Amino acid sequence: MKTQWVGKSVDLSILTERIKQFFPEPDFETTIEKGRRGHMIQATSKIPNLKLKINVEINGRPNDFTVDFLAGRKGGYFSLSMIIGYLTAMFGGGYLVHKGVREQGALERLENDFWKHTDMQVANLVNSAIHLDNMSKTSDP
Repeated sequence: MKTQWVGKSVDLSILTERIKQFFPEPDFETTIEKGRRGHMIQATSKIPNLKLKINVEINGRPNDFTVDFLAGRKGGYFSLSMIIGYLTAMFGGGYLVHKGVREQGALERLENDFWKHTDMQVANLVNSAIHLDNMSKTSDP
């Protein structure tokens, strides 16, 4: 899912660091990459038997930016159990479908919590880019 904010004047570097904090250190390995268009946070689960990879892209300018949450399993969005479950549901594979649906529900809850966290961080950082710009102007000789 992708969300856009306009007219907030948010320092995107600080926002990136604060969004990264959503992914707790013992459970996720996180990295930040800065590119031409923005920042990317990659969070990979370190929990055994949970091969979850999340990419968060923050692109744009302080007054017009987007945050995109992309989650799935390493190697593809659908788990092997979901695929097998769909194919074998009529032959007693219903448990596998149920397990996949449970995993999908947990992922949806994680994404909902992510958006609550991100909305709060954006609200806390409104006008942070203006403040930093003013600070740099007053410190120049």
